[in-house]
Amino acid sequence: MKNFLFKGRRKWFFLVTVILVVIGIVFYLVVRPGVLPQIAIHLLDDVTLPGPGQLVLVFSPHPDDETIGAGGYIAASVMEGATVKIVLVTDGSKGPLNNPNTRYLEFKKATANLGVPENDLIFLGLPDGNLQKLDCKLLSETLREQIVRYNPDFIIYPDARDDHSDHSTIGAIIQQILEEDPLYRIAYSYLVHYQMFYPQPRGYNPELYLLPPIGLIDFNNPWQRFMLSEEIQNIKQESIYAYKSQLRNPVLRSLLLSSIRKNEIFSRQQVP
Repeated sequence: MKNFLFKGRRKWFFLVTVILVVIGIVFYLVVRPGVLPQIAIHLLDDVTLPGPGQLVLVFSPHPDDETIGAGGYIAASVMEGATVKIVLVTDGSKGPLNNPNTRYLEFKKATANLGVPENDLIFLGLPDGNLQKLDCKLLSETLREQIVRYNPDFIIYPDARDDHSDHSTIGAIIQQILEEDPLYRIAYSYLVHYQMFYPQPRGYNPELYLLPPIGLIDFNNPWQRFMLSEEIQNIKQESIYAYKSQLRNPVLRSLLLSSIRKNEIFSRQQVP
């Protein structure tokens, strides 16, 4: 009798396991964002790099976004003789394991490796994960102040279509500021979070290209590529590994390592 019950339980356990695996596969296939095929990298135009003496202003919602989205571009801009200033908007404190002091130290280490000195880092210290709850006018004035103060030739900022609320909030506000700004600037937005399994394929694949999601193809704001030399790719990878606190989280680790590719992509924003 006991053997019969044991065999019955084992059969049900096996059946439930198979069902869960099938559900997991279906779920992955449904929520996985479609991206352009690898060969499509040759269809994208190249971004413009700044020249000597020009200024690039980068907005990073959290410590690590600047490296994930634009680490290669930042490093190359410095090598070209441009000045890069990075505005870190939040303190990166959301979550029980996130300590602002630790995240600030990692941010300084990562950006120093990219070639940005500490005196070109701006810390706004706003609450992580709650930007959409802040007074929109006050937040807009705070971000506008940085643009007015530094009067950059290039602005790099998170895409307003990013799934993370902090990213999309910053992106939408900066886009509005740029539309109201009479000065011509080159503006690029970068994407970090989009659906659950972007970028595709997930994980460490430094031999592959990064391509935009099909759902975000927009001919008014076309996606452009920045091809990373081997030197720049190695610099970016080292900066990614500076974020040890984030790499301990399996989900964030996958996202961080997925950004180490042969290129970066930016949406060229049409501004006056």
